[in-house]
Order: sequence, then C-alpha cells, then structure tokens
Amino acid sequence: MAQQDFSKKKALLIEDMAEARIMQRKMLTDFGFTSIDIAMKAETAIELLRNRTFDVILSDYNLGNGKDGQQLLEEVRHSKLIPNTATYLMVTAETSIEMVMGAIEYQPDGYITKPFSQAVLQRRLSKLLETKEKLYDVNVALDSNNYEEAIAAAKRVIKKHPALIGKCERVIGESLLEIKEYKKALSLFNNTLKSRKMPWALFGKAKSYFFMGELEKAEQNFRQLMFDNRFFVSAYDWLAKIQVVQGKPEEAQATLVEAIGRSPKNILRQMELGKISLSLNDPTTAEMAYRRAVFLAKYSCYNTAEVYLKHLESLARIADSGPLLPRQKDNFESTLKKVHESFFDDMESKAKTYSYEIDVYLAEKDTSTSKQIFEAWLSEATSGGATPPTKKQSSAYNKAFGG
Repeated sequence: MAQQDFSKKKALLIEDMAEARIMQRKMLTDFGFTSIDIAMKAETAIELLRNRTFDVILSDYNLGNGKDGQQLLEEVRHSKLIPNTATYLMVTAETSIEMVMGAIEYQPDGYITKPFSQAVLQRRLSKLLETKEKLYDVNVALDSNNYEEAIAAAKRVIKKHPALIGKCERVIGESLLEIKEYKKALSLFNNTLKSRKMPWALFGKAKSYFFMGELEKAEQNFRQLMFDNRFFVSAYDWLAKIQVVQGKPEEAQATLVEAIGRSPKNILRQMELGKISLSLNDPTTAEMAYRRAVFLAKYSCYNTAEVYLKHLESLARIADSGPLLPRQKDNFESTLKKVHESFFDDMESKAKTYSYEIDVYLAEKDTSTSKQIFEAWLSEATSGGATPPTKKQSSAYNKAFGG
C-alpha cells in the first residue's frame, strides 16, 4: 500500500481528555497533517462541522457531559453535516455491547479501540482514506442524492478495483431501493447472497420484499437476519413495521422491547414503542419508553415537543385508572417543567399540557386545582395563547367539576 499523503487533508479531532488530545494531535502531526481542528465537546464539533469541511474526523465515544460520540454521529448524519466523502473514525475505550450496537446503527467508517499505537492509527487511517479515494465519485453522487450516477460510478469502481465489489454492490442495491427499482434491487441482493453471506444484502433483500408488498417474505428475511446477526438491530424495527401493517400490534410491541434491550439509546425506537403501547392501552410500557426518550432527547437532534408531550400523555393515561404513584407524579412534574421551559409558546402544546394536567389532578380527586387549570386554559384560549378545549373535553371536565 502506497504511503498516504496527509499534508493536504483537514482533520477534526474530538476528544474531551487533555492527555489523549495532546497525544492524538501529535500522532496526526507526525503523519503529516498540517490542518488539525480541535473540539473538546460535541457542541463545538457541530459548530465546526457546520462552518468547515473536513477529510478526517477522529471522534472519541466518551465526551464528558453533554452528547456522547454516538449522539454526535446521529446528529451529524441526521443534519447531513458530514459528506460521504469524509472519513469518520470512532475512538473508544469501551467495548460494551450497548455502545457498540448504538454506534454501529449510525455507521462510522471504522472503529479504533484505546489504547492504540501510532502505527496502528496510521495504518487504519491510510486504509480508510485509500478506500474513500477510490470511491470518491460514488460518494459525491450520493451526497447530491444522484442515485443513478452513484450506481454508474459504483459499476466503474468494480471494474477498476474488484476488491471493493462488496462496498459497491451495497451502494448499488441501496440506490436501487431509493429510486424504487425494487425488482432490480432484489435480484442484486440475491446475487450477492449466492457468493457471500453479507448481512447488508439480507437486509436489502428483506426491504425489497417489504416495498414490493410481499410482507410474509419480508418478515422471513428480517427474522433470518435477526437470527444470523444480533447486531443488526434495524431488522427489529422493520419487523415491527410489518407487524403493525399486519394488524399485530402486540407482536410489534414485543419486537421493539427486544430491540431496545439490545440497543437502548435510539430515541426514535423508544418513541415508536411508546406509540404502539398507547395504542394497545398499555400506558405503563408507554411511560417507560417515553421517559427514556425524554432522557435521551436532551442531547439529541430529535429534541422536539412531541417527546415530552407524549410522556405527559402516557402518565395521564395511567391516571385514568387512579392517582399516580409519588414517583410517577415526580416524573410528570419534571417533564411538565421541561415543556414549560422550552415548548410552552406553542398553542397546541399548551392545550395538550393543560388537558394532561387536569386529568392527573382529577385522578387525585383534586377538583379545585383541576378547575383552576381549566380556567387558565380557557382564558389563554380567549387571548389566542392556546388552542381551545374541544366540546368533548369541555363537557367531560364540566361534568367532573360537578358543573
């Protein structure tokens, strides 16, 4: 392998520990990097990524308080702050399953485990960058969502660099799914599976069947993938999707509970479990899922009003069958405070919050407090600060107040 020339490459080093930062920076300088930006926490890294482009991002998994390396990767993938042409290497001292599973879901280009030597880092970076260079045209096409061009470029790379056939076939298959060429995608994934048992090919095959409406075949393949490869947690999400479409919400709920057991840090999965649980009139499971989502939301790019309102709603539904336990009431108050701090200027959020509060106080037979909240709601509605209660809500509440 030819020696990589790092001198023209821009690096971003994300590391909160001073000692590790100094050491890794020295390594990068020794490799020939002349442009190295440093971020000590995720927020700084996001700012830098918004305003500059980097060829190499070396990010630690543990970043002290605030977002961790996984939440950072989730956000930059979600906000498209890192082009496919850049190389993202996750540095970790942890090998806990939860960490590995969570990070795998957002696909860094590679991992390196601390402590590592200068030679190991140089070898890993050289190899990753060499591959990125060969796939440059493919990644540029993917960055501009030009899937036809990505397919054509990937086919050219296969001719020139047969060793990259796996990476290229994966790009071709996923691009065919993007442009809704499901039959072509299916035959490509099947072809790959004949020669190599690749989890991504089985995943692609299952998704092709799903999009073609062949749910039984899709289910079979997702189950096979879950059986072969317990790290492929997305297979559980897709299986749950199928179970919802098939009208089997209880099975979907069980599938998601299992997925969360394997990778608990995915906020969208927690939200989906909450939603299905509420639809099953199982507010206890819903509350647990939404409470975890609230915890994850603080440092997540999915920090929306819905996460907090749904947690309040699940507690209000628990209150339908009697007063909340002290711990549940504390959780309610804590999430309520967050809604007041961040989302209370939205008319609809305000109305929903009032209704959940009234339900919780009515469960405690505290009519006077619930009546005060209802009056505050009505006055806010009059002044245009909140969406008014529905007729159904008004009559139910007036009845409960003995009005």
